[in-house]
Amino acid sequence: MLLHAERPYHVAQSAVHRYSTIRFTVLKVLSIPFIAASLFASAAAQAQSIQLYIQEYGPFTHTDPQSGEIKGFLTEKVAEIMKRAKETPVFTSTSLARGLNSAMTESNACLFGFRRTQEREKFFNWVGPLTTDTWVLYKRRDDQRVLKQFEDAKTYSIGSYKNAATGLQLTEQGYNIQFASTDEDNPRLLINKRIDYWIVSESHGMFLAQQQGFGNDIARAVKYRQIELYMLCYPGMDKQRIDNFNRINKELDHEGLTEKLQRKYGIR
Repeated sequence: MLLHAERPYHVAQSAVHRYSTIRFTVLKVLSIPFIAASLFASAAAQAQSIQLYIQEYGPFTHTDPQSGEIKGFLTEKVAEIMKRAKETPVFTSTSLARGLNSAMTESNACLFGFRRTQEREKFFNWVGPLTTDTWVLYKRRDDQRVLKQFEDAKTYSIGSYKNAATGLQLTEQGYNIQFASTDEDNPRLLINKRIDYWIVSESHGMFLAQQQGFGNDIARAVKYRQIELYMLCYPGMDKQRIDNFNRINKELDHEGLTEKLQRKYGIR
């Protein structure tokens, strides 16, 4: 009786085991497409191109007039950061206002070659500093006035350009800043005596003046200060990604690549 009583129990157990095995197999098969889709989505996110915006700011970032290729000291450095981070960069030249808006609203976008200011701080993630940039007042070479310090220029007209952080800050400090539409206008305005001085990066200012044939007609009047240039990215960009960019940036500095690129482009 005991043997007969046990048999139905074993039969039931066997049936339950077969049902469980079949159910597990079905669930496993059904889950494969879901897992594959998740992995594919993750891989697609990793492979997505990162949009990198620049302003025309040679020799740091600029478009080659012959080839249309975006070049420059910081362009090469940021390209190396992206290469080591296994990112696929797409470089685009745009205006300052559009670049700032894109980095603020596009989830996979950054803008590089710009100052880190209190006004901009909370709106972006920051990578850098990528380099330092010496800013000066340029004058006409035949101008005999001598400025012993930057503050001596307060009574004169100083050229800057629309939305430039330095120009805006100096305006708040009481300087007579004249805002051109673009910085490219200022060499001509200086030579034609429409402004007394031009506040600009020493390297970028000479780059623009030489492009326009005024390289021998301007001279440094006085140093303003050193300014650090950064890459600013979408505020919601993954923190680990930003941390990785910052880590690689420091690597390039320690390896001497930053200094090598500065020499290549004649950055002072």
